[in-house]
Amino acid sequence: MLIKDTLRDISNDARGWLTYWTRDFTEAEARTAGAGDDRPNPLAWQLGHIACVEDEVGWLFGGAGRLAPGGLQAICSTGSPPPSGSTAFPPPEHLWALLNATHAGLLELLGGAGEEDLERPPRLPNPYFRSLGQAVYEAALHEVYHVGEIAALRKSLGKARIG
Repeated sequence: MLIKDTLRDISNDARGWLTYWTRDFTEAEARTAGAGDDRPNPLAWQLGHIACVEDEVGWLFGGAGRLAPGGLQAICSTGSPPPSGSTAFPPPEHLWALLNATHAGLLELLGGAGEEDLERPPRLPNPYFRSLGQAVYEAALHEVYHVGEIAALRKSLGKARIG
């Protein structure tokens, strides 16, 4: 099915952008917010947030259980309070392991879906995700949005430009 291939490619492209734009952050930089009044959230928050959103999509559309630990959901899920200097984030390698797992779960869910499943609604009403196909697409767009936030964070931290 062409639509499933397209959704998978969009999701993988988003992950490629995220990986590329974050590859040179140190652990200390990953925990640092940008400067200024509208400073971007730390990279650790951005990674945790993306993982929580992918985990939510996976669970809403058929995943057996949650992959994101409750403590991470409390600090990085949609609607969580803004991070502060004292927010305790997991190490970046743990966040990447979770991101790899949530992304694989999303792609597995998509791969096992039939054409009719792409229109299937979530198990619970959700203000952001109306169907499996739309949710996979929106999760990828959301990830690319955060790549833009990471670009602003890079600039704020004085890191080299990408591209």
